[in-house]
Amino acid sequence: MTSIIQFADIHFGVEDKAAMAAVKDTVDGLKPDVTLICGDITQNGKKEEFYAARDWIRTLSGPKVITPGNHDTPMFGIFQRLFDPFGRYNRIIAPLSEPHYTDQNVCIMPINTSRGVQAKTDWSLGVVGIEELEKCVKVMQATAPQTVKLFIAHHPFIYPPSSPLQKKTEFGPKALKRLSELNIDGVLTGHVHTPFMLDRQPDETEILSIGAGTLSVRRRDKPASFNHIKIDGETILVTEIFWDNDKFETGRIFTKKIAELKSRRSVV
Repeated sequence: MTSIIQFADIHFGVEDKAAMAAVKDTVDGLKPDVTLICGDITQNGKKEEFYAARDWIRTLSGPKVITPGNHDTPMFGIFQRLFDPFGRYNRIIAPLSEPHYTDQNVCIMPINTSRGVQAKTDWSLGVVGIEELEKCVKVMQATAPQTVKLFIAHHPFIYPPSSPLQKKTEFGPKALKRLSELNIDGVLTGHVHTPFMLDRQPDETEILSIGAGTLSVRRRDKPASFNHIKIDGETILVTEIFWDNDKFETGRIFTKKIAELKSRRSVV
């Protein structure tokens, strides 16, 4: 069994200090094999926020797979946004991340859906690079056929109906369709500050979409939370762990039988 912690939207600078003080002990009790951080590690992309995030990430045991979010570009300073949007992230946080994680049950690959500057008014919106996606898939396809194959990103490729934000990720639907064709099993994301678990079939695309909540005070009528994911040879089990009355509690549980994944049915 592989134990996975999925964080997103910690937003150092406006993190929930009470929840953050308790999260390590809670996570240690779940004995993760790998920890995922799905972007928006900082609030304004400031150096001091990145250093605080780095120090916290270093306290977490085991390997980490990390991808940046739109808040991990400098909020202030157009020059840096234009010419080096992920410079601070790359120098301070990226060295803490594995390029990907693979064991007998799962292969997890990060992809950056955030951009510093875009030819649109809302620079917070996500973009999926299809060529980058296909290159990552080739690495994943080199693993054993029975391995559950997952991407992590910041932006949902298609926003879930439960999201208080309803935006569009550029090339997101196309990417989901392509991942389904290539028998990738799921995408784990953040950004909307609302946990969700969907067995999604848009336009006959079958792929799991799993979103983590936030550990910041920037909540959208939801408590601070993160996800605990367990994968064995038979089942994917996703549990929401939420902050309530000064402690973490077990919330909603989503279960998917691995034999029901499209990737498994295609090889039977």
